[in-house]
Amino acid sequence: MDPYRNSARVPQRYATPATTRLALYFVAACCLAIGLARGAAAANWEVSPAPRGGKKTCLMVSAKQQVNDGYQVVEAQIIVDERSVIVKSESVLDPGFSDIGIVVDKKPFIPVDEIRKRKQAVFEKAYADIVQLFKNGREVRVQLRFWPTWPETGTHSVSFSLMGFTKAHGEAAKCE
Repeated sequence: MDPYRNSARVPQRYATPATTRLALYFVAACCLAIGLARGAAAANWEVSPAPRGGKKTCLMVSAKQQVNDGYQVVEAQIIVDERSVIVKSESVLDPGFSDIGIVVDKKPFIPVDEIRKRKQAVFEKAYADIVQLFKNGREVRVQLRFWPTWPETGTHSVSFSLMGFTKAHGEAAKCE
Protein backbone atom coordinates (compact mmCIF):
# COMPACT_ATOMS: atom_id res chain seq x y z
CA MET A 1 0.00 0.00 0.00
CA ASP A 2 1.14 3.53 -0.76
CA PRO A 3 2.41 5.45 2.31
CA TYR A 4 0.29 8.40 1.15
CA ARG A 5 -2.82 6.18 1.22
CA ASN A 6 -3.76 6.81 -2.42
CA SER A 7 -2.42 3.64 -4.01
CA ALA A 8 -5.46 3.27 -6.23
CA ARG A 9 -4.72 6.63 -7.85
CA VAL A 10 -0.97 6.18 -8.39
CA PRO A 11 -1.20 4.16 -11.62
CA GLN A 12 -3.96 6.38 -12.96
CA ARG A 13 -2.05 9.54 -12.14
CA TYR A 14 1.00 8.47 -14.18
CA ALA A 15 -0.69 6.56 -16.99
CA THR A 16 -2.74 9.38 -18.50
CA PRO A 17 -3.13 9.70 -22.27
CA ALA A 18 -0.87 12.78 -22.18
CA THR A 19 2.00 10.95 -20.44
CA THR A 20 1.60 7.94 -22.71
CA ARG A 21 1.81 10.24 -25.74
CA LEU A 22 4.85 11.98 -24.24
CA ALA A 23 6.57 8.62 -23.68
CA LEU A 24 5.89 7.63 -27.31
CA TYR A 25 7.36 10.94 -28.54
CA PHE A 26 10.43 10.33 -26.38
CA VAL A 27 10.92 6.81 -27.81
CA ALA A 28 10.47 8.13 -31.37
CA ALA A 29 12.99 10.92 -30.75
CA CYS A 30 15.54 8.43 -29.40
CA CYS A 31 15.09 6.19 -32.45
CA LEU A 32 15.50 9.20 -34.76
CA ALA A 33 18.67 10.27 -32.93
CA ILE A 34 20.17 6.80 -33.26
CA GLY A 35 19.37 6.79 -36.98
CA LEU A 36 20.91 10.23 -37.46
CA ALA A 37 24.04 9.14 -35.59
CA ARG A 38 24.40 6.14 -37.88
CA GLY A 39 23.91 8.39 -40.93
CA ALA A 40 26.51 10.80 -39.59
CA ALA A 41 28.97 7.93 -39.16
CA ALA A 42 28.44 6.90 -42.76
CA ALA A 43 29.02 10.52 -43.81
CA ASN A 44 32.45 10.54 -42.11
CA TRP A 45 33.93 8.14 -44.70
CA GLU A 46 33.00 7.36 -48.27
CA VAL A 47 34.33 4.93 -50.82
CA SER A 48 35.41 6.48 -54.09
CA PRO A 49 36.47 4.56 -57.23
CA ALA A 50 39.93 5.44 -58.49
CA PRO A 51 41.19 3.77 -61.67
CA ARG A 52 44.92 3.16 -61.43
CA GLY A 53 46.94 1.87 -64.39
CA GLY A 54 44.07 -0.08 -65.94
CA LYS A 55 43.19 -1.61 -62.59
CA LYS A 56 40.13 -0.29 -60.80
CA THR A 57 40.64 0.31 -57.10
CA CYS A 58 38.72 2.23 -54.47
CA LEU A 59 39.81 4.87 -52.01
CA MET A 60 38.40 5.49 -48.56
CA VAL A 61 38.01 9.23 -48.19
CA SER A 62 37.27 11.06 -44.94
CA ALA A 63 35.03 14.07 -44.60
CA LYS A 64 37.02 17.29 -44.96
CA GLN A 65 37.91 19.13 -41.76
CA GLN A 66 39.08 22.68 -41.27
CA VAL A 67 42.45 23.46 -39.75
CA ASN A 68 44.26 26.74 -39.18
CA ASP A 69 47.64 26.65 -40.94
CA GLY A 70 49.00 29.56 -38.92
CA TYR A 71 47.85 32.16 -41.43
CA GLN A 72 44.41 31.05 -42.66
CA VAL A 73 41.81 28.31 -42.28
CA VAL A 74 42.20 25.51 -44.83
CA GLU A 75 40.75 22.04 -45.30
CA ALA A 76 42.46 18.71 -44.72
CA GLN A 77 41.30 15.21 -45.60
CA ILE A 78 42.47 11.63 -45.08
CA ILE A 79 42.67 9.30 -48.07
CA VAL A 80 43.33 5.57 -47.62
CA ASP A 81 44.11 3.20 -50.51
CA GLU A 82 45.39 -0.39 -50.53
CA ARG A 83 48.94 0.57 -49.49
CA SER A 84 49.03 4.05 -47.97
CA VAL A 85 47.30 6.52 -45.69
CA ILE A 86 47.57 10.09 -46.95
CA VAL A 87 46.64 13.32 -45.20
CA LYS A 88 45.99 15.87 -47.91
CA SER A 89 46.13 19.57 -47.09
CA GLU A 90 45.35 22.73 -49.03
CA SER A 91 48.51 24.35 -47.61
CA VAL A 92 52.17 23.44 -48.11
CA LEU A 93 53.50 21.16 -45.36
CA ASP A 94 56.82 21.75 -43.60
CA PRO A 95 58.91 18.53 -43.51
CA GLY A 96 61.79 20.24 -41.68
CA PHE A 97 60.71 18.89 -38.29
CA SER A 98 59.74 15.42 -37.10
CA ASP A 99 56.40 16.41 -35.59
CA ILE A 100 53.99 15.72 -38.45
CA GLY A 101 52.01 12.58 -37.68
CA ILE A 102 48.84 10.99 -36.39
CA VAL A 103 47.47 9.79 -33.06
CA VAL A 104 44.50 7.41 -32.90
CA ASP A 105 42.58 7.82 -29.66
CA LYS A 106 45.30 7.70 -26.96
CA LYS A 107 47.69 5.40 -28.81
CA PRO A 108 51.32 6.40 -29.52
CA PHE A 109 52.19 9.09 -32.07
CA ILE A 110 52.94 7.72 -35.57
CA PRO A 111 55.32 10.01 -37.51
CA VAL A 112 54.89 10.69 -41.21
CA ASP A 113 57.08 8.71 -43.65
CA GLU A 114 57.35 11.42 -46.29
CA ILE A 115 55.81 14.57 -47.71
CA ARG A 116 54.68 14.23 -51.34
CA LYS A 117 53.69 16.97 -53.74
CA ARG A 118 54.32 19.46 -50.90
CA LYS A 119 50.74 19.04 -49.57
CA GLN A 120 50.46 15.32 -48.75
CA ALA A 121 51.64 13.61 -45.56
CA VAL A 122 52.14 9.94 -46.54
CA PHE A 123 52.13 6.96 -44.16
CA GLU A 124 53.20 3.64 -45.72
CA LYS A 125 55.59 1.86 -43.34
CA ALA A 126 52.96 1.41 -40.59
CA TYR A 127 50.04 1.07 -43.04
CA ALA A 128 48.62 -2.22 -41.65
CA ASP A 129 48.90 -0.96 -38.06
CA ILE A 130 47.23 2.36 -38.93
CA VAL A 131 44.34 0.66 -40.73
CA GLN A 132 43.80 -1.62 -37.72
CA LEU A 133 43.92 1.38 -35.36
CA PHE A 134 41.38 3.16 -37.60
CA LYS A 135 39.07 0.12 -37.48
CA ASN A 136 39.27 -0.08 -33.67
CA GLY A 137 39.42 3.64 -32.94
CA ARG A 138 36.94 6.44 -32.50
CA GLU A 139 39.00 9.45 -33.56
CA VAL A 140 42.30 10.26 -35.22
CA ARG A 141 44.15 13.49 -34.49
CA VAL A 142 46.41 14.66 -37.29
CA GLN A 143 49.29 16.94 -36.32
CA LEU A 144 50.56 19.10 -39.17
CA ARG A 145 53.18 21.81 -39.64
CA PHE A 146 52.87 24.29 -42.51
CA TRP A 147 54.83 26.76 -44.60
CA PRO A 148 58.52 25.74 -44.63
CA THR A 149 59.66 29.07 -46.13
CA TRP A 150 57.63 31.35 -43.83
CA PRO A 151 58.18 32.18 -40.16
CA GLU A 152 57.45 29.11 -38.06
CA THR A 153 53.89 28.88 -36.71
CA GLY A 154 54.26 25.57 -34.84
CA THR A 155 52.10 22.50 -35.19
CA HIS A 156 48.39 22.57 -35.88
CA SER A 157 46.05 19.69 -35.14
CA VAL A 158 42.79 18.57 -36.65
CA SER A 159 40.63 15.61 -35.65
CA PHE A 160 38.70 13.19 -37.84
CA SER A 161 36.00 10.79 -36.72
CA LEU A 162 36.68 7.13 -37.40
CA MET A 163 33.00 6.20 -37.13
CA GLY A 164 32.12 4.52 -40.42
CA PHE A 165 35.70 3.65 -41.36
CA THR A 166 35.28 -0.12 -40.85
CA LYS A 167 32.21 -0.17 -43.10
CA ALA A 168 34.02 1.88 -45.76
CA HIS A 169 37.01 -0.46 -45.53
CA GLY A 170 34.76 -3.46 -46.15
CA GLU A 171 33.17 -1.75 -49.16
CA ALA A 172 36.56 -0.77 -50.58
CA ALA A 173 37.79 -4.35 -50.26
CA LYS A 174 34.93 -5.47 -52.54
CA CYS A 175 35.75 -2.84 -55.15
CA GLU A 176 36.38 -4.35 -58.57
